[in-house]
Amino acid sequence: MSAGVLEGYLEASAARGRRAAKNGSVTTQIPALANVPASKFAMAVATTGGTEVHTGDSGEAFSIQSVSKLFSLCAALHYDRDIWAHVGWGSTDSGYGSVAELERERGRPRNPFVNPGALVVTDRLMQHTGDAVDATIDLIESGAHTGAIESDLEVAASETMTDHRNSAIAHVLAEHGMLTHGIEHVLTQYFQQCAITASVRALTRAALFLADRHPRRGWLDAPTIRRVNAVLLTSGMYSAAGDIAYRIGLPAKSGIGGGVLAIMPGLGTVCVWSPPLDRDGNSAGGVAAIEEFARLAGWSVF
Repeated sequence: MSAGVLEGYLEASAARGRRAAKNGSVTTQIPALANVPASKFAMAVATTGGTEVHTGDSGEAFSIQSVSKLFSLCAALHYDRDIWAHVGWGSTDSGYGSVAELERERGRPRNPFVNPGALVVTDRLMQHTGDAVDATIDLIESGAHTGAIESDLEVAASETMTDHRNSAIAHVLAEHGMLTHGIEHVLTQYFQQCAITASVRALTRAALFLADRHPRRGWLDAPTIRRVNAVLLTSGMYSAAGDIAYRIGLPAKSGIGGGVLAIMPGLGTVCVWSPPLDRDGNSAGGVAAIEEFARLAGWSVF
């Protein structure tokens, strides 16, 4: 597919995304993100063949939040393929911060993208590297080929002061023996990991290894990449994962900073940043834009 055709699809998709964003609301869950302009919009596509197209505020770094969970999982799997012994791969309908579900599962998180699972992954990544934030940034930088990727410590501090639920989750995990480091240390690393900032262009490049069906070298082998994409499809968009699979048909990961990153195995990646969120906590404009792009480009795993 030529760059010109992709650009046409991109602009049409972005127009739909901007319209849909008007129906969402910027998160107030993290005070430092509450004042991000709702009008911000960026979209980028990168293909395995080397084509890149982008529009809007595509070079501006934003708080990727839970999109970081995808990269921290891949970093952890690079060092330890047995991470699945500590974290499940099933879907959830209990939301990303459910303490009750964690208790029902006897301390084993349902998947790596709900907050309990992400905390366990962060803890295991710390065990292997000493610093989960740096390890996650290293993975992003290795593929982004852009300026330095950083964690916004102001955003991390804002989340630390207000996020009591993740503290409760960490205590439950520790009670069940699921953490190897101290609770406060894990939480500090987790919040700083979520506060990583990157542009949509950087994220599409960084995630291209997940679209490579025949990786010859890199962070992960082909069987692991297939498993990551499968869990992304069933769990990456939380309780809306089934709806996203039905409407779009792409493995995808969202974050409350307004980012959505989707993978088309064998072809490429697409990322949107649009801060207003829908009732499921996903970017209203991001989901709409990726849905339109997938329709126009014929991208679907089905």
